Amino acid sequence: MQHFSNIKDYNNYIGYNSPKKDLIDIVCYDDFKNLRLSSPEISTDFYKMAFKRGMGDLTCYGNTSYDMQSGFLYFMKPNQAYQWETNKPWKGYHIMVSPVLLQEYNIDFSFFEYEMTEALFLTSDEQTQIENLYKQIIVEYHKDNYELDLLIAYCNLIFTYVGKCYKRQFDTRQPLYNKVVVEFKTLLNTYYKNDTNELPSVHHFAEQMNLSSNYFGDLIKHHTGKTASEVIQEKIVSEAKQRLQNTNKTIAEIGYTLGFEYPTYFSRLFKKHTGKTPSQYRK
Repeated sequence: MQHFSNIKDYNNYIGYNSPKKDLIDIVCYDDFKNLRLSSPEISTDFYKMAFKRGMGDLTCYGNTSYDMQSGFLYFMKPNQAYQWETNKPWKGYHIMVSPVLLQEYNIDFSFFEYEMTEALFLTSDEQTQIENLYKQIIVEYHKDNYELDLLIAYCNLIFTYVGKCYKRQFDTRQPLYNKVVVEFKTLLNTYYKNDTNELPSVHHFAEQMNLSSNYFGDLIKHHTGKTASEVIQEKIVSEAKQRLQNTNKTIAEIGYTLGFEYPTYFSRLFKKHTGKTPSQYRK
């Protein structure tokens, strides 16, 4: 698999112009006609947020019957492998940015770690807004003396708007995501019936439903008002209460069977949720 550690080599491979800076590049696809229409798996050291329109088959991006038939937007993260094959050049824009630059400006959004299958499908109004923001950032980027601070401010504005649009998508997909919430709670309620001695994790349940941990966590928070971790911890404490009441096992043994490596971690979590230590609760 070919890996690109700089934007210049990546752009040469696809058919874009060389970037003006090493750590960030903004591209308007409409400016290029001879793009590479197919590729085996590649990866890069950068984040990429791509807004595309006019594409046909969107199933690999997670399109559902609840989504709009407008443009869509997706993220690629560093070292994520992807490939493509299309009949014609795509339309739209993308921002490619180094994690170093995002860290420097303290920019972090959970959707940076979403998978391609968890793309954002835009309404016509959202598409218009996204296109307008991209047009503004492109104008700034092509200035000879462009300001990096202003460029990053535009990026942050786009990211913030994208976060708002994802919340809208969670709402419009509510019938679909209600099923995810129900399945999550069903799997959680039966988790300890499998005689496991490992703590349940967000990653475990996200994997069960073929979702990234961040996307799964965001939709659970959106539809329940609690983080997935909070829901899981409440279940652990509930299970602990039953075992404290109905078994003669020691506190340490109960902690181990629930998946805690150290009894002190178990006691700390239990007291955080109940206000009592396991021993006090048992008495």
